Amino acid sequence: MDSGRFETFIDAILAIMMTVMVLKIPQPETMTFMGIWNLRVMYYAYFLSFIVLFSIWDHHRKLFNYLEHINNNVIWMYSVLIFFITLVPYFTSWVAHKPYDLLPELMYGLIFVIVNILFVLSTRVAIKHDVHNHEINGISYKEVLVLNIVLFAMGAIVAVMGCPVAMMVLCLITVVTWNVIPYIEKTYVLGDDNGK
Repeated sequence: MDSGRFETFIDAILAIMMTVMVLKIPQPETMTFMGIWNLRVMYYAYFLSFIVLFSIWDHHRKLFNYLEHINNNVIWMYSVLIFFITLVPYFTSWVAHKPYDLLPELMYGLIFVIVNILFVLSTRVAIKHDVHNHEINGISYKEVLVLNIVLFAMGAIVAVMGCPVAMMVLCLITVVTWNVIPYIEKTYVLGDDNGK
């Protein structure tokens, strides 16, 4: 089946999730620099989650520029991914309000891990279905995924050892690795739009 309607559906959900997150940030108590500074952790959590959602949209957009056909397996795999993406605003709000508590930090990191894994699996299912499409052969997120899981594990260990905010810092590092390393290594063909 054609992927156009499905791609539009995913685009809409990602846009809604990005919007919902910003609505959860309260107004500063005072309209001063200190009032804004007091919300810095909330802004950081929002920024980090926004970049993650934007990165998913960007990689999804590039992949669907090349995909010619999808099937129900692709739709269902992306549906599972979308379910976990819809949880990102909840965990972002939780960690933004309790940045120095262990459980919110660990859950925030866990949702990142789950979304990372599901994105890779969804991409793999989509590529596997469109097997005769030579433009997408060789796409691999395996190295980046392994690196990100190691970074998440390190963040969890440091968080449990007494520095919960380390989880958010390592989540930022994984966002950088997710977006920079494939371009540097040129390990997949979707590194640029090639005019599409």
